[in-house]
Amino acid sequence: MKQVLLIAWREYKQYVLSRGFLIFLVMFPLGLGGLTAAMGFAERSKPSRVFVVYDETGQYADEIDREIARRHALATLNAWNVYLAAFAPVAAVEALPAPFAPDGVSDARVKEIEEAGGYAAAEAAVAEILRPGAPAFTPPRQQFERVAGPVALAVARSVEEAEAILRPYLLDERSIIRADGETAPLFAAVLIPQGFGAPAFTGAEAPSAQYWSRNLTDTALEDLVGNALDAALKREAAEALGLPRAALDDVAAIAAPFEAYRPDREAEEAQLDMQDRIETLMPAALTYMLLVIIFGVGNLLLTNTIEERSNKIVEILLSSVTAGQLMLGKLIGIAAVGLTMPAIFLFGGLAGSAALGVGGANVMGSVFASLFTSPLLLIYLFYFFCAYAIFAMIFLAIGAVSNSLQDAQSYMGPVMLLVFAPLPFMIMVFENPNGFIASLLTWIPIYTPYAVMMRAAADPPLWEIVGATALMLAFATVLVRFLGRIFRNAILQSSPPKAREVWRLARQDAA
Repeated sequence: MKQVLLIAWREYKQYVLSRGFLIFLVMFPLGLGGLTAAMGFAERSKPSRVFVVYDETGQYADEIDREIARRHALATLNAWNVYLAAFAPVAAVEALPAPFAPDGVSDARVKEIEEAGGYAAAEAAVAEILRPGAPAFTPPRQQFERVAGPVALAVARSVEEAEAILRPYLLDERSIIRADGETAPLFAAVLIPQGFGAPAFTGAEAPSAQYWSRNLTDTALEDLVGNALDAALKREAAEALGLPRAALDDVAAIAAPFEAYRPDREAEEAQLDMQDRIETLMPAALTYMLLVIIFGVGNLLLTNTIEERSNKIVEILLSSVTAGQLMLGKLIGIAAVGLTMPAIFLFGGLAGSAALGVGGANVMGSVFASLFTSPLLLIYLFYFFCAYAIFAMIFLAIGAVSNSLQDAQSYMGPVMLLVFAPLPFMIMVFENPNGFIASLLTWIPIYTPYAVMMRAAADPPLWEIVGATALMLAFATVLVRFLGRIFRNAILQSSPPKAREVWRLARQDAA
């Protein structure tokens, strides 16, 4: 056993203490921080989307402005919640007056904050509880800006004429002039023809409003305009029914008190919270991590075995240990590498979120609670080793019968197909963890670890999990014995065996 542990330590140290791995440990948090900073900078420096509205009816441009203001107010409210989570203690925040304390983002709460004095009053209310060095609250930038457009647009006599006037601007051949006198590219144009309205009240098929833009990927403004026009037509319908136009806004601001509960708990503890949501999502995250790590460490085993075989290092090692000890040592050492990586990510995430503020720490605290107060971590470790034993032995055997990565390619195609075949079905397992696809994947031994992990939070039938796991263990035992013979018999061969010789190697015991 001592020789096995020495081999395992050698394999572990070879990767974890290598320059590449140490550079990765340094670069990962720096890269993550740099990426976060770059995304924040990109968001802050993102220009406002400039657009024009040509409205033959003269009724709907203001409605679009109203929706822009509403969206910005909701974004500002969300930014206020994030600001409090990052720069104020939880206990002190909970004692704030209702409009200013963190809560849901809704039109009703926006109105309450306005009536309470706006964000100037909110900042005054939290001034005494903010952490030292906390910056002042900065509302987000306006995402969209409506401009008057070129002078010729004001005298256009039809939607077709307006489109012809605006086309050079939409094609970036000319720039539009903003309210502050600066020029900017025209992002989009909204053209509303005469007769636009709800068919039920116009008595005829109404012409459509038109949205013109070269940018087909950013649909935020298109969605905003559509929602604004929908709301405007609904207000008109409410007025036609004898209701004040403002009544629709009051009705739309109504939010039903609604909470989610789970039936497997006592009534007083059944309401779902953040930790419950995270526990529901955690199996999917762990399944993805399991798949990535198994593939990563499997490639380590493959390349390491091929290099040692082609460089004759394996002959030196086998002068001191048996082929079985070498194989077991490699499996243990690379498995430890596979567990080191997620451990670094997990504890690094906790440290980073704690450094960023209470909001991040609360999320990571819920993650840790989900892992350490439920069986998820034990389930992950058990099925990690099961999946690792299956796929690592496949990679080891391929490495033992290959003198180069080129030799291994003929085997790697089918293996990659096996490894990634369940990916298209994982979303189906997540959405219906006790359905037919989930049960089918659970009973296929090479996919049992992934399927059981994905179903872990859904209380699948115990008999199914126990039966499928027993089948998986039996399959893994046979596979390890089968592929272990290939490794022990082929590792010292000077030339890679042909495909028809592999079966013979698997049937005979090592000399």
